Amino acid sequence: MNINKIELSKVDGISLMDGLQYCGSLKDFDKFLESFYHDIEESATLIEEAYNQGNIELFTIKVHALKTSARMIGATELASDALDLEMAGKSGNTAFIAANIEDFLSLFRSYCQKLEGYMIEKQRLAAVKKPITKEELADAYAALREVCPTMDYSAVEMILEELNTYQLPEEDQKQITIFKKHFHKLEWEEMQRTLMG
Repeated sequence: MNINKIELSKVDGISLMDGLQYCGSLKDFDKFLESFYHDIEESATLIEEAYNQGNIELFTIKVHALKTSARMIGATELASDALDLEMAGKSGNTAFIAANIEDFLSLFRSYCQKLEGYMIEKQRLAAVKKPITKEELADAYAALREVCPTMDYSAVEMILEELNTYQLPEEDQKQITIFKKHFHKLEWEEMQRTLMG
């Protein structure tokens, strides 16, 4: 798909050029962005729960991971704020965390709305894809079941890219979306469980 066509560079809170410095290509940028978008609520909740439970070690790990993800998509303000909280966590500066956590989580969650238009446009473009045949879909699932146990990242990526060129039935699209979320986190066992469904 043509990322420039849907004017991703104009999305509030995203620097396409900064993101490309980390990702290297529009294609990879788009992958990271989609993964980031689908993980927002789950990640924000985990950070919030870790803080509320007083688990500063887990909190620090989670904001560190978010800092990296934010940099990958060019969300520079979010990445900078995550770095500040990470440093506060490492030094045990709970007063700084307490003073900034609410605004930080609000900024993080605001990306659901900021990226919503982009994701809707992606879905619209996907809707004009050629429908996949039952045979092609069965072959793709069989191939994924074969390569997942060997943790062959490149092979899984290639199969998913091929599937992305087709319009999938709604249930299969949901299943593949869940599979992709686990794939982006390299959760191989969860990926295999998804394929059993």
